[in-house]
Amino acid sequence: MNDRLAFYGQVIDAWLPVRAASILIVGAEQNDVDLFLARGFANVTLLNLQSAPVTMPAGWKFVVGNGQSLPFADESFDAVVAHATLHHGRSPHRILLEMYRTSIKTTIFIEARDSLLMKAVERCGLTQSYELTAVHYNGGTSGGVDDTAVPNYVYRWTEREVEKTIASYAPHCNHAFDYRYGLDLPQTPAVLMHAPLRTAFIRAIRPLAWLLGVLLPRQQNLFAAQIQKKLGDMQLKPWLYREGNGQLAFDKEWGSRHFRQL
Repeated sequence: MNDRLAFYGQVIDAWLPVRAASILIVGAEQNDVDLFLARGFANVTLLNLQSAPVTMPAGWKFVVGNGQSLPFADESFDAVVAHATLHHGRSPHRILLEMYRTSIKTTIFIEARDSLLMKAVERCGLTQSYELTAVHYNGGTSGGVDDTAVPNYVYRWTEREVEKTIASYAPHCNHAFDYRYGLDLPQTPAVLMHAPLRTAFIRAIRPLAWLLGVLLPRQQNLFAAQIQKKLGDMQLKPWLYREGNGQLAFDKEWGSRHFRQL
């Protein structure tokens, strides 16, 4: 198992302890199936733009769909998960918000982090800004943005960006955010094949990169984010309340306590 998949497994173990939970995996591939099946998850729905993974465990479901417009009602699944999927869409933020919309409790995604180190690595040509190899190794016909032949931009995230995106979409809610970091040293097939000196350099600095990850974990390139919805009375911001008909209203008493009269 490579570093990325090992990190993915650690994220599942840490953030999805209840194996009976209903799970939606957006952009699901065989790696997702293998990891969730090995952990005993049984109530899983897989979604992808085109073909289903090779293995479809009994009782699991597969749906053809686009992560930017999920074909499910609000709060349909206990947890919604995406691994290396958001950067393949024309609007990564839209995919994240669709995942949030359809989750009951938690939204989890794994992408690359937009760290200073990753900016330097990208500038040195040791990783891709556009995912050219994904299209190349799919025969030049798919694997790019929205699974087309156009290589997608590799969108990288920060913690602040995650929180601003969710706060804009659901300003009425309190949320709990959690993050984890890991290292998958950039080694694209193009680098391995055509740049032996770069390959040797990458292998040589691996111990240094590991040490840097221990000292400055946010400089690593693997980034996992979890957004948890708070339930019941804890969900609403303190300046809001829910009326008898279920509509949200601003608490004027709260406003009077915090703002002077004009």
